[in-house]
Amino acid sequence: MTATGLWKLAARQAWQGWRNGEFGVLLAALFVAVVALAGVGSIAQRTTDALAEQSRRLVGGDAAFSRDSGDVEAAADDARKLALRFYRSVELSSMVGTAHGAPQLGTLKALSDDAPLLGPYTVRTARGTEKRARPDAGTLWLSASGAQRLQAKLGETIMVGGRPLTLAGVVVEEPDRPLNGVELGPRVILPLAEVEAGGLLGPGARASKRIAVAGAPAAIKTWVQQREADPSPGARVETGDDISPQLRNALDRARRFLSVSLVLTAALAAVAIGMAARQHAERHRGIAATFRALGAQQRDIAGLYVGTLAILGGIAILAALLAALVLQQIAGLWIARELGTSLPAATPWPLLQGALVGAWILLTFALPPLLALRRVSALAVLRQDLRTPSPPALLLFALALAGMLAMFWQAAGSATAATVLLGGLLATVLVLGIAGWLLAALVARLGRGGSGIVRYALLNLSRRRRLTIAQVVALGTSLMALLLLLLVRTDVWEQWQATVRGDAPNRFVINVQQEQRPTFDAVLQRLGFQTAELSPMIRARYVGISATQRGRPEPSGRGGRLMDREFNLSTADALPNGNTLKAGRFWNPATAHQEFSVERKFADQLHWQLGDMLAFDVAGQRIEGTITSLRDVRWESFTPNFFVLASPDLARNLPGTYITAVRVPRGDATLATALSREIPNANVIDIDAVTGEIQRIGDQAAMVIQVVFWFAFLSGCLVFVAAVTATRAERATELGVLRTLGASTAQLRRSQLVEFGAIGAIAGSVAAVAAAGIGTAFAQRVLDLPPTWSVSTLATGAIVGTLAAMLAGWLSMRRHLRATVRSTLSAAH
Repeated sequence: MTATGLWKLAARQAWQGWRNGEFGVLLAALFVAVVALAGVGSIAQRTTDALAEQSRRLVGGDAAFSRDSGDVEAAADDARKLALRFYRSVELSSMVGTAHGAPQLGTLKALSDDAPLLGPYTVRTARGTEKRARPDAGTLWLSASGAQRLQAKLGETIMVGGRPLTLAGVVVEEPDRPLNGVELGPRVILPLAEVEAGGLLGPGARASKRIAVAGAPAAIKTWVQQREADPSPGARVETGDDISPQLRNALDRARRFLSVSLVLTAALAAVAIGMAARQHAERHRGIAATFRALGAQQRDIAGLYVGTLAILGGIAILAALLAALVLQQIAGLWIARELGTSLPAATPWPLLQGALVGAWILLTFALPPLLALRRVSALAVLRQDLRTPSPPALLLFALALAGMLAMFWQAAGSATAATVLLGGLLATVLVLGIAGWLLAALVARLGRGGSGIVRYALLNLSRRRRLTIAQVVALGTSLMALLLLLLVRTDVWEQWQATVRGDAPNRFVINVQQEQRPTFDAVLQRLGFQTAELSPMIRARYVGISATQRGRPEPSGRGGRLMDREFNLSTADALPNGNTLKAGRFWNPATAHQEFSVERKFADQLHWQLGDMLAFDVAGQRIEGTITSLRDVRWESFTPNFFVLASPDLARNLPGTYITAVRVPRGDATLATALSREIPNANVIDIDAVTGEIQRIGDQAAMVIQVVFWFAFLSGCLVFVAAVTATRAERATELGVLRTLGASTAQLRRSQLVEFGAIGAIAGSVAAVAAAGIGTAFAQRVLDLPPTWSVSTLATGAIVGTLAAMLAGWLSMRRHLRATVRSTLSAAH
């Protein structure tokens, strides 16, 4: 047969198959998979891009450089040479007060005339809420908590370093908030010229000068490398990677959860496509045998069915891409309206990825059963029970597994997490297969002793053992994936969001001295606030041997910047709350000798390992010790946590202060006011901005998760349909025979419900246990969260599985239950 004739025949068969709905489940599953990956993937990409944009806004640009002493003119000159946009600012501390209140130590941020880079400030002024670039000359803005601390009103005169300025606005949204997201004392934003005119930048002034830049990625990379080469003490480079651990974890978890959800949706669709393709191949055995009897070659039969699949699959993929474009536009507008912010423009990569994965699913899941038709013997025309062995499909099967592993790897972000997910999925399939076989064997024994329609239904499970096992595996796999998503979406995800809601601390108190601890406790007791335990905070600089001297590559990027700056050490007698030991052992305070415990990711960035000797300089005093443990830290707890802990014997005589966390009503300034009177050196740090950012990130991701979950649910339903329709023709014939023998509609319905109920009960039970186990590993290894599931999850899975299977069976066969004997037998053939 010529190629032209073969394509014409394939097009005719595709048209006929489309008209009679023969490819309905296969094309629907392919459509859902591509729409989910392309459309929802595009929405997820735009949302995560918007979330990543928040990190740029916190930096004030693509990158920033600051120095505690000296100027930043060299950095500005390099920015000009690289054609980067930039602005300068200065941060310093100064006394701030009003005519009716005592002055307080506040934080000043002075902006140059070219600030800001990434959009204006949102400010509440006498004219209402406005978008403004910077304060006008002779005026200043206060943060909301700063205005409350000073009890200042719009239009009032504020004294800054002895210079009177008018309060012209209260900041609602600050586009270039510091990376630590905190507020130390009343926060003042004012023109740089006012600070210079007030003499606040004179000799001896402790001010941090800063420059933020934006521009082409290549130029930004070059500029950052130039700045990292600056050896000046107190020089710091900031990028989006340097945002607080809480925000960074929030971004990572949002991306990982969305990615894994999409991959599970595609995996469910692939199962449905594979089952539908096998059913199609079974129905076309006779047609393929007829072609063989008429002299068709194997390559002609293979070309016919491959061509048919390519035509219908191509149409389905194109239709899905068009639907994805519409979906991401509508959903993008909805999310932007709900959140009050615009999303970045869509990129073509999610659409291309959806099309490629759709083609890959067709190749590895739908093609093997159809290719097997080329090996059908001509004798199959006469003997429908004659089975010819399928060709070796190990290569395509291996390709399918490799592709799923790659998708899970990309989604989860690590080979370990991908192995857990795919390994859990394969293990679930194996257990479901064994459970299906045991079910068929058990009911075969039990059914012999029964009578009536129930006995017939149970014996059907044993008689169709192969199909029973296939249905248990299909229903259980899809239900497990849905339960896994539901478990993470509700229990684990809400647990993470709860860390920034409810009673999470929203104030840090620092600089409390040892002798001031009783006074501090008395203030808290008087105000009725609860606090975490006071923890020592010791400023230190690493002075130990380099990674090169250890025979390891030097840390780069954020790791290199962390190595060059001062950071805080602390000590503890026991493993702090919210910390999990990952390697080594945590010390016994009575026997500890020169030991360090390091946060695991921090150690990875600096290329430190268990057993390494570390050395730090603390106010001119050198301390040395060995890393004896690595920890994971739940930064979202918003309690004092540290990258490095020193054993009590090392920290006993080191100079330092104390830090703690307190929960106060949002916007409440009574704690700051009381401490300013009784412990003037103590500072209250407002972290409402950080918790607000994380809550907003969670709300953004939750909206996309809703869309992803319903696509996964639709894919799971298609697997149900594909599993049930696998035996529809055979069941229709049996129903016709039973009607001939006098069975009533009620008896036939009861038979179907018993049979599908048994399948659903075993599939649902195994799926629930598997979802709980995989969900535990998923939460711990992918989201770094403790899992939360209960026995009710298992019961819910079993009940839902039973009801879903019974419903799917009834919906599939309801038309045949009331049909006449003649119509039932005709439809079956």
